[in-house]
Amino acid sequence: MNELECIRAFVKVAEVGSFTEAARQMNVAKSAVTKRINQLEQHLELQLFQRSTRRLSITEGGTVFYQRSIHVLGELEQAKADVSTLEWSLSGTLRVSCVSSFTQLYLADDLCEFRQQHPDLLIDFSQHDRYCDPVQEGFDLSIQTDVAHSEILQKVEIAPLKRLIVGSPAYLEKQGIPTKPEDLSKHALAHNRYIHPDFTMHFENTKEVVSVPFTPTYSSNTIILLRSAVMKGQCLAMMPIFFIEQEIMSGELVPVLTDYRMEGAKLCAFYRKSAFVPMKARIFLNFLKRKYGDIPPWEQRLLLKNPELSYALGIAP
Repeated sequence: MNELECIRAFVKVAEVGSFTEAARQMNVAKSAVTKRINQLEQHLELQLFQRSTRRLSITEGGTVFYQRSIHVLGELEQAKADVSTLEWSLSGTLRVSCVSSFTQLYLADDLCEFRQQHPDLLIDFSQHDRYCDPVQEGFDLSIQTDVAHSEILQKVEIAPLKRLIVGSPAYLEKQGIPTKPEDLSKHALAHNRYIHPDFTMHFENTKEVVSVPFTPTYSSNTIILLRSAVMKGQCLAMMPIFFIEQEIMSGELVPVLTDYRMEGAKLCAFYRKSAFVPMKARIFLNFLKRKYGDIPPWEQRLLLKNPELSYALGIAP
């Protein structure tokens, strides 16, 4: 019996709630996971799970052992990190997921740059436009907007995601430029329901706070469709700056209502809450935070060319 491997199998099953899914994430046969759990139960003389054809649940004793196990595994990983030298090179596999829009413009290049610094590291990447639970789906890190909530997840902010309402010059010439939030009721709008499931926009300036309900012409879980609809002159949309920076700077898209600030979002990394962060995940997180910071590069470039947007982006008082 390999006690450490048995404990790892137990922790994985406890977190994902399935022998089958645990086996998939560990890249072993389900029978191997079952064998390890059985061996551990026999060794401990303790039933860790209640099993039935429809349901798997952890026992009270299993819950106590789980809490101790993640602490032991965390201490082991921390010990590995502590004895490493400054000349280390990361190895193993870094499993990451990220929303598709940020992947397209930034994270794909970031992953390539990071692996160039650590050539022994393998990258296993998936993109998504939905809530992704890194524990349930087997990722070291899941990078997404701050819509996730779970008691077993830790969150680290990567970058603020400021947003503007934009339209094409052709659309604004034909439909008019809104001068106050209430004017949006007269316009066609595209909306990202992944970020905001409710169809309401929130604005504020030094004088008022305004919430505007609307019925979207386009409703999608990806801002890729929103940009296409706006670029084709069909509507207005509230969009994150990182995805439309170049179009604003070129004049293909025009920000409106810039004397108001929009409700913002945050790009965050989520990972299993534990006493430690695995070295490969910790180093990658630090790499991303150094690149983006409080005022990410897309905001810096946009403000350099369009300083009149400083209030809308929360830079000016």
